[in-house]
Amino acid sequence: MLKRIFVSIIGIGVAGAVLFGIYAWHPEIGSITPPTRNLFPSDMVEHGKIMAAAGYCRTCQTTPGGQEYAGNYQMNTQFGAIYSSNITPAPDTGIGRWSEEAFIRAMRAGVSRDGHHLLPAFPFEHFNKMTNDVIKAVYAFLMSSVPAINQQKKENGIPFPINLRFLQAGWKLLFANTDPFEKRSDKSEEWNRGAYLAQGISHCGACHTPRNALGGEKYSHM
Repeated sequence: MLKRIFVSIIGIGVAGAVLFGIYAWHPEIGSITPPTRNLFPSDMVEHGKIMAAAGYCRTCQTTPGGQEYAGNYQMNTQFGAIYSSNITPAPDTGIGRWSEEAFIRAMRAGVSRDGHHLLPAFPFEHFNKMTNDVIKAVYAFLMSSVPAINQQKKENGIPFPINLRFLQAGWKLLFANTDPFEKRSDKSEEWNRGAYLAQGISHCGACHTPRNALGGEKYSHM
């Protein structure tokens, strides 16, 4: 009897591990030749510039006195230091070889082009509330208007085992609220526009909402 229970527990554990592996795995999205800077319509690029400013892209991706959008801005968390990524169109150290599809996946799911999970310091659960048109516009701005800076990202100071990227899938499963933005019919169009920006691209809650011991936002405290 005990042996049967033990075997059942092992079987459930193995099945759970397999299911989690399937959930956590994301395929690599193929690289592209960096697009020419005149590929995107000027009005799309201008809209992307405004939305990138609303999302504080330059603030978090630029070190004090450093090259804009080239990354390595240090964020000190309870888990250790995290350094932001290079989001210039540099082909080898930035996002120059990222397709629009790869950029959208990163913004919505927090998954890099090569398939690894991004750390929750990247507020993808807020960016997921943006429309695809806005995300595409930000991509167009970064690819066409930002100088390509060949700067390698610094290694994060996150200790083992929480630095294992596949474990971030478990964090997402537990804490990430990826519900799309929904307008409130009892509120004005102006209120809904403000809520869309605050909850989405401006990700106000990422910095102004208390977090639990594992770094998840306490949505009930918003």
